[in-house]
Amino acid sequence: MQPRLNGSGAQAAHQRAPMGWPWRSWRAYRDLERTWFYACAGLFLLMVFCWFAGALDDRLFNGVSVWSKPFKFALSLTVYFATLLAFSSYVPNGYLRTTAGRVLVVSLTWVAGIEMVYITIQSALGEASHFNTTTAFHRLMYSLMGLGAAWLVTALVWFGWVIARNNVQRNPIALAIVVGLVLTFILGGGFGGYLGGQTSHWVNAVQSDANGVVLFNWSTQGGDLRVAHFFGIHAMQAVPLFALLLPAQITYMAKCMLIAAFSSAYAAVCAFTFYQAVQGQPFIG
Repeated sequence: MQPRLNGSGAQAAHQRAPMGWPWRSWRAYRDLERTWFYACAGLFLLMVFCWFAGALDDRLFNGVSVWSKPFKFALSLTVYFATLLAFSSYVPNGYLRTTAGRVLVVSLTWVAGIEMVYITIQSALGEASHFNTTTAFHRLMYSLMGLGAAWLVTALVWFGWVIARNNVQRNPIALAIVVGLVLTFILGGGFGGYLGGQTSHWVNAVQSDANGVVLFNWSTQGGDLRVAHFFGIHAMQAVPLFALLLPAQITYMAKCMLIAAFSSAYAAVCAFTFYQAVQGQPFIG
């Protein structure tokens, strides 16, 4: 299914966006928004670097490799910018080159870049980046990271509004994209804000990531607030992916109802994982 845009942007967007979304060539994604494309590529390379560094460096922090956190954050932000790239074909051609569009593109890129630099440096030093209030500098950086994380989800509402405003035709994929972006703001931002206000992400659990869930390191001994935050920030991928998997032959209204039902169920699951965490219960015991 292809993006349907309002006004002159529609025809131009189809010319620059090959058929078969999301299965396009890398050049097509690069041409959608080069800053986000190169941010995505840079974050992917950082992720690979952290993986190799973790294989060679046997130092541990909280029971796992000191390179585990920058690896996971680089992976998450790679997916984040790859998703924005895919969605950018649903905005009018040229919007991301306007003043407002450049503010959106550049601010998100710089926020993610600065956050990754700090997380990587702290990890290389064997020190915490999050929940680190040991000095005035670390308290300042932790606060700035919180503001940056808030912008990474808040800007999605702006992006979603641009997509919704310019997709006036009956397009279930555009609907799913907008719903997913809004849910990420509400769920990812809400759970993230609560998480950032605590002294750690563990609740009634041993304060170690050792023996946690594979890759994620979520605690299997008690509550872990990272679980709800993870599912919340990935609503922006989950809802559109669900819409893409719907059979083409069903009606537009049926698709809208199914998207609404899935989104409600997804939000309920996120809320349940949050309830689990605050009760000190592991997501996977």
